[in-house]
Amino acid sequence: MTTALRLSTIALCFLAVVACSKKEEKGKSTAPVAESATSFSQSNSDAEVVLSFPDTIKAFPELHVKLYTEGEADLKDFATQAAKDHAELKAAGSEPLPYFRSIKWTLPAQSEHLVSVYADMQDFTGGAHPNTNYQAILWDKDTQQALDTRTLFAQGANLSDADTYLCRQIEAERSKRAETPTTQAATGFTCPKLIDSRIALVPSTTAGKIGALEVLFAPYDVGPYAEGPYQIRIPQAVIRALINPAYAADFAGDPVAVTADPAG
Repeated sequence: MTTALRLSTIALCFLAVVACSKKEEKGKSTAPVAESATSFSQSNSDAEVVLSFPDTIKAFPELHVKLYTEGEADLKDFATQAAKDHAELKAAGSEPLPYFRSIKWTLPAQSEHLVSVYADMQDFTGGAHPNTNYQAILWDKDTQQALDTRTLFAQGANLSDADTYLCRQIEAERSKRAETPTTQAATGFTCPKLIDSRIALVPSTTAGKIGALEVLFAPYDVGPYAEGPYQIRIPQAVIRALINPAYAADFAGDPVAVTADPAG
C-alpha cells in the first residue's frame, strides 16, 4: 500500500470516528434535559407557557421524564396554536390578548409502593375567564407505571358508601362556602363516582403511610364555575376495606391537617 493510500485510509477512519462521536453527542444533547430540569417556560406576544415540578420528583426519574416530556410537548403545541389563532384574529382586525397555560405539578405524598402527583393546570385562550383543571397520577414504584384508579381498589369492591360519603362532603363544603345549607341535586349537577375521579394521596400522621384520598374537582365538575374547584378528603379509615390488598398496608393512621383553603 502506498504512503498516500495509507494516509487516505487513516483520514477516512478518523473522519468516521469523529462523525460517530458527533452523532452520539447530538443524541445525548437533549435526552438528559428532562432528567434534571424541574421547569420549562416560553413567552412571546402570542402566549406564555410554564411547566414546573417540585425537586422531589427527581427521585422518580421514569415518572419525571414522562411528565416533563409530555408537558413540554403540550405547551409547545399550545404556543404554536396561539400564534396561528392570533394571526387569524389580527387579520380580521382584532387585537387578541396573549394566551396563557401553566402546568404545576405537586408531589403530596408517597408510601412504600405508591407515589402521588397531581397537576394544577391554568389555561386562558381569550375567553371570558381562565380555566382550571387537574391531572392526577398514582405511580406504582414497583412496576414504574401509572396505576389505573380502579386498580387501587379491590376487584369487585362496592364503592357506593364511599360515593355517598364523597357527595355529602361536597355538599358540606358548598354549604360552608355559600353560608347556607344546600344539596348536590339543587345545583343541577350529579354526585360524582369515586372510581371516575382524579385522586391524590394525603400523607398520614403515621410515618410512611397514606392517611386519606384527596379527590380533585375542577370548576364545572360538580358545580358551576363561580364555585371554583373542590378538593375533598376521604380519610383512609372510610375506604380502607375497599383498597386492593396489594396496597392495603400503605394506608394507616389519620390524614395530616389541612393547611390551606381549597377554594382559595
